[in-house]
Amino acid sequence: MLWSRPLHLRSGSQAMAVASGSLVVAERHSRLVRLDPRSGAELWEQRVEDCWGTAVIAGERCLYLSQAGVLHCFDLGNGQRLWSTPGMSLRHYVSVSGSVVLLGGWRGYHPGRSQGRGMPV
Repeated sequence: MLWSRPLHLRSGSQAMAVASGSLVVAERHSRLVRLDPRSGAELWEQRVEDCWGTAVIAGERCLYLSQAGVLHCFDLGNGQRLWSTPGMSLRHYVSVSGSVVLLGGWRGYHPGRSQGRGMPV
């Protein structure tokens, strides 16, 4: 093991996103952090509503859909919050296709089915 980090709360695996050179994880009830995957050093942190949401990395953006129903978009490089959209309740999955964000997840939702709500990144 190269490094470890206590998350101070057990969130689900969906609250972590990994891409080439990037690791973003929700921790400590209300923080989203980007870590250096080689050293574990914290590169940035942002406040979010909870740590039980879903994180996705898409190009130079990190999207986080909180369990409270707020979809956030952060600049992956510096952590700057680019926008937030509340009112996304009953949606628990985030997928990205090109510049469109797809949300889904209510009563029997499975990724790949054509239900959800799309919005540009």
